[in-house]
Amino acid sequence: MTTVSRAAPRDITAILGMHTAAAKAVVAVYIVAITIVAFETRQGISAFWPIAVGLVVLAAGTIALIAVPGDPLPLPATICMASAGAIASALMLWVMPVPLEVPLQAWTHGAGTTILCFMAVRGRWISACWGLLAMAMVYGLWGALTDQGFVFGAVMVAIDGGPLAMAILLSFTLRPSGKAVFALRDAATARISALSAAQAAAEERDARLRQLDDIARPLLERIATAEQFTAEESEAFELVEANLRDRLRAPALTTPDIDDAARVARSRGVEVILIDDHGMDATPEDVQDAVRARVAETLSAAHNGDVCARVLPPGRATLASIYVHDSTGTRRITFDHDGAEVRI
Repeated sequence: MTTVSRAAPRDITAILGMHTAAAKAVVAVYIVAITIVAFETRQGISAFWPIAVGLVVLAAGTIALIAVPGDPLPLPATICMASAGAIASALMLWVMPVPLEVPLQAWTHGAGTTILCFMAVRGRWISACWGLLAMAMVYGLWGALTDQGFVFGAVMVAIDGGPLAMAILLSFTLRPSGKAVFALRDAATARISALSAAQAAAEERDARLRQLDDIARPLLERIATAEQFTAEESEAFELVEANLRDRLRAPALTTPDIDDAARVARSRGVEVILIDDHGMDATPEDVQDAVRARVAETLSAAHNGDVCARVLPPGRATLASIYVHDSTGTRRITFDHDGAEVRI
């Protein structure tokens, strides 16, 4: 079974750590806290089930703050979360005594405002304001219907405008800063990638220079003596020339195993041609290794005739091919983009 990991968020939730285990723990503690408050302030209520339903609504809205992805919040989630406080308040005020026996029995507007504040930080400050207005209307209607006055009920929610205003100001300050943080992070990552690529290229160049020095220096020193070359030395010169040509013409097929196999095959009289048209430049390493291993194996098994191994250009239906023509006949091996062999 393949597990697909969810990409880390790149928005305000990442800045606030809302996707972390610590955030989940805070939400769990908060839900436990409002549950305790609901149980401890049930004096004089006519029924408890509306309070339980209201708790579920508030808990769902709180969990949605860290569970719903997107920046800003998706519209359906925004509507549900903005109305959570008003719905929970309507359910709980319906069964509360008049007047309230303890002031904390009006705790629902505070819990609803908590959701609205984080909604504002997550880019939905207008909806959060409408949510606060809806809670004020619910409390105002409750006050009017219980002969306490509309203003009496609405004022209980009005004090929550302060925390919401601060959350909105924080949103205006923090959200642009968050975008700048991710832009700087991307720029730093790009610089590190460029430096790593340059370092890798320099190391590859140095390695090839060392290989060239190991291969060519003894022959150049021999040429400098100006003495007549033996047949073995002439053959060695030809093999070195062919190897250097392979390195220039087929860098993707230049490995110690292929170099050794090609040298031995050429010494047996096999015509070896290696071509790299760069179709493997972006191919996974395991696929490249499979193709290279098969090329080395084919060269090692060749005793006469011709062997041509080619990496095809990008965009072709196949990745690479090996053409063999010897005393047993002609055959071609092609490789798909997963490194699987297809014989023709």
